[in-house]
Amino acid sequence: MRDVVNDLTTVATQFNRTVAAQAARQPLPHVQTVAESDLTHLPAPVARYLRRAGVVGRPRVHNVVVEMQARLNQGPGQPWMDTAVLQVSFVDHPTRLFLLSTSMHGLPVSGLHQYSDAGASMEIRLLGLLPIVNASGDAFAHAETVTVLNDYCVLAPAVLIDERFHWHAVNDQEATVTFHNGAHVVSATMHFDAQGDLTNFSSTDRHVLDADGVRWTTPLRAYHEFGVARLASEGDAIWHYEDKPDWCYGTFTISRVQYNVPPHELPQAKHLTEIARR
Repeated sequence: MRDVVNDLTTVATQFNRTVAAQAARQPLPHVQTVAESDLTHLPAPVARYLRRAGVVGRPRVHNVVVEMQARLNQGPGQPWMDTAVLQVSFVDHPTRLFLLSTSMHGLPVSGLHQYSDAGASMEIRLLGLLPIVNASGDAFAHAETVTVLNDYCVLAPAVLIDERFHWHAVNDQEATVTFHNGAHVVSATMHFDAQGDLTNFSSTDRHVLDADGVRWTTPLRAYHEFGVARLASEGDAIWHYEDKPDWCYGTFTISRVQYNVPPHELPQAKHLTEIARR
């Protein structure tokens, strides 16, 4: 297995710097636990989901580290690319750093998605140097706010007790949520099964690129206990269109989730090499 870090160069450096900067900006507070009373304002299916996830009695979440294996493609019918992913997210000032390593036509590709108060960007590079994709701007930041909302719903459900989330009950197995983060306000619908697990997340607020559809969904499955919460370990990312078939551009398998990681233990980009070897 090649050394992934040798292919990351610029994005690895940016990832490490930003993780360190955000850790300094958002130090871990005295962590309180989630109480049953924190769920009283939530719609019934959302409160049931949080209880089933096991968040009551566990610490509130201030940062999240996720390791996952993904399969991505560039378009319907295009080859799948096995991809290693390391994600570090912060909650108090929503920040998402999504670092990936894959290959395209036998050549190494690295990428970094960034989201913070300063905006959002997506940088994909071939051989660690040649830019393939470079997206940014206010519309992109708005769309990525949906991704951050999805992360909280799927990877850190304890965060959903926060006052930045506004709820509307649809029925016993659906609820809509609106997330306010500065100038960006986005909404989604959460779908639950009869047992209380979150089975899908759907939003019409994520369109920004020409290839994007009118609706974005992330079907979920394979729940198990990660030590910090009971979470879905597998999911898809799908664009839905009005005039052509759906496009599933990514499947994700989560291998590890950590909450409230001390600053000196937050991973650096070199950890992606270990994830890629699995």
